[in-house]
Amino acid sequence: MSLLKLKNVGKIYVSEGAVTVGIRGVNLSFDKGEFVAVTGASGSGKSTLLNVISGMDSYEEGELYIEGQPTSHYMQKDWEDYRKDYISFIFQDYNIIESFTVLQNVELALMNIEDHKERRRRALELLDRVGMRPFIKQKGSKLSGGQKQRTVIARALAKDSPIILADEPTGNLDYATSAEIVALLKEVSKDKLLIMVTHNFEQVEGVATRHVRIYDGAVAEDTVFTPAPMAEEVEKSPQKAPLLFPEEKKGFRRPEIKNGVVLGKTIFLSRPLLSLFLCILMIIGSLGMFFATALCGSGVAELFSDYYMFTPQEGRVVMVKRSGEAFTPEEIEELMAQTGAIDHLRFDEQLDDTHSAFYNTLLGMRRDLDLHPAYGKDYGRADVGRYPEKANEVLLYLPLEKQTHFGWPKLLIDSIDLGEFEYEVVGVCYFRDNNLQAEVCFSEEGFKLFTACEHLFLNNSKITVFALQNGSPVFEDSLPLIPSFDIEGNTLYIQSETLDLYRKENADITFEALYEYYVSANAYSGESEYYFLKEFGKEALKTSDLPLVNENIYHEEYVLISPQLLTEIGEEVLSESYTQLSLFYRSDKAAKKAVKTLHGEEYIALMSDTTYDPDIFTVIINTIGAGFLAALWVLFLLFISFFIHICTTRTLDSFKSEMGIMRSMGIPVSAIKIGVFVRMLITLIPAYLTALFVGFLVFTIPVVNAMFTYMYWWQYLLLFAALFIIVLRVTSKQLKKLFGQSVKKSLSKKQ
Repeated sequence: MSLLKLKNVGKIYVSEGAVTVGIRGVNLSFDKGEFVAVTGASGSGKSTLLNVISGMDSYEEGELYIEGQPTSHYMQKDWEDYRKDYISFIFQDYNIIESFTVLQNVELALMNIEDHKERRRRALELLDRVGMRPFIKQKGSKLSGGQKQRTVIARALAKDSPIILADEPTGNLDYATSAEIVALLKEVSKDKLLIMVTHNFEQVEGVATRHVRIYDGAVAEDTVFTPAPMAEEVEKSPQKAPLLFPEEKKGFRRPEIKNGVVLGKTIFLSRPLLSLFLCILMIIGSLGMFFATALCGSGVAELFSDYYMFTPQEGRVVMVKRSGEAFTPEEIEELMAQTGAIDHLRFDEQLDDTHSAFYNTLLGMRRDLDLHPAYGKDYGRADVGRYPEKANEVLLYLPLEKQTHFGWPKLLIDSIDLGEFEYEVVGVCYFRDNNLQAEVCFSEEGFKLFTACEHLFLNNSKITVFALQNGSPVFEDSLPLIPSFDIEGNTLYIQSETLDLYRKENADITFEALYEYYVSANAYSGESEYYFLKEFGKEALKTSDLPLVNENIYHEEYVLISPQLLTEIGEEVLSESYTQLSLFYRSDKAAKKAVKTLHGEEYIALMSDTTYDPDIFTVIINTIGAGFLAALWVLFLLFISFFIHICTTRTLDSFKSEMGIMRSMGIPVSAIKIGVFVRMLITLIPAYLTALFVGFLVFTIPVVNAMFTYMYWWQYLLLFAALFIIVLRVTSKQLKKLFGQSVKKSLSKKQ
């Protein structure tokens, strides 16, 4: 049985309506050990015959048998396997992969050897055999014609295929080099079938065992000089099993994956400038997507954000009585003991509000800042300063970008105006997530004082401004604004000397006592009107150990009410109508357990992270806004995809001929595809690292933190996944186009 047999094989080309016969009615049989010289005039069909035998071109008539097995039913995948197992091809124009080194070209044909060291040893041995050992580090583009051909022969030998096809391997070489190549081919054909197409039969006349002449697409002459020495052995050898088995599993196999990864790394390193261009391209794409996601991602995320009834805080439970009554101190103590609460806040309205504050920079610029009051929070160790201890001290919890205003490692300001007071800033904690709300942290006394001030002077609609000088009223427009408050329509004119006297006689001042004292004193006749006059300032707060103090400002006498007294007054007013209460637990788990105990017929108890459904108008507005940002993000994504597609198309086209060479060598298509994908994925690594580096800058540098919205881990995953999908999509599209062509067509369009 012959190794290779052609029975009435014909090949027809159709181009622009014209039909051309490549070969027709070819009947040939070949065995191992033969050195077949194929000659004929240009265009007679010699190369077509080789292309059909190699499976790089199809045939329309007859049958091609390999070890007795027909091939007319073969699909592209079958031909790829056929070339992998049976064919080694040597071309006239070498078809060496010029971006690979000599050693890499030969190792490429040894991918079936999994052990890298063994693969390297075998490649060096073959290069020794063809005299190319000294040039193993030379790239193919730097070799002479003879050196390229020797490398290709070594590559053909590396496959150890039973059939070697040589298409005019000496056509571009000088006489001496041609003779060396022919002698080398003769040597390697002893145990293989070698079919060589040549224009010059005289070159091989002394070494060829058979001469086949092609004329006008048909076999005109078939002369055997020497019978194939291994024909009998081939006949006696057991029949080789078909290439394809019914039970063969489809998809990637482990060796192909491993070889594809190695091939991808080799391709990436073989063209450093092109790889650098691709890396820069991917970096530009990742930065574009980073900026787009930073600009649009947070807005889109708001569409999926929850609407909280209160300000969420770890371990906080908010509750009211179903009767609508206020809580008494005794009830609060009982509830805390019953549920294991570690703290409570009787007047918690400020926890769910936001306030504008003002501060002055060293340059004298007045800046505003929105702050959320916080109680009972621990931000960890303060980045600057300490936590507040007095009523007039605060710690600010600010986004990192504010370091440019507040300074680092020391504060550039020492106070901040919030509500009716100027507070001393004693510490700052910075957070990286600039999507969060800035907060102001008080001491326990400070939070109570702030709550009292906000309720008395901002929530009271009958606030009046007044002062006394020497017992007589002073017009309000002649003095700086001095807040006061109205209680049940009664106004109290407070004279400083009277207050001094009362302070000396009564160390323990309460709101009720002060009220009763001035009602009985009846300082002024007529309607009883109560005015509490004060100048809220730093100096007043520093003397907070005194219930009441006097201070002479602008040579006019003002009454200063101590923080303790003001807090008492505020709590007294709030206690009459405020019905909400916050209890604090060590964890949300403990808080949820308490909610189950408290929530019932008597109380309504909720976690602070309880959400609600917004009204339809809010949903529509938010959906429109988020939809616009999402559309903008998608448009950005499409633009980047188009940009990457345009650029990568050119890079893959430049690699088309190299893939064609690999296919002609029988390298599995799956391994080549994996290699191309790996090469593209390697270019993504710098892009990913760049995006992470920019994220690190946003995380650590205040100026950058102020420029870009902080992105969460899921947004980075979204960015990386989008870029990954774009690369896979573009690469898949290009590979589908390239591998949809025959090997011959792919090689014929070599660029």
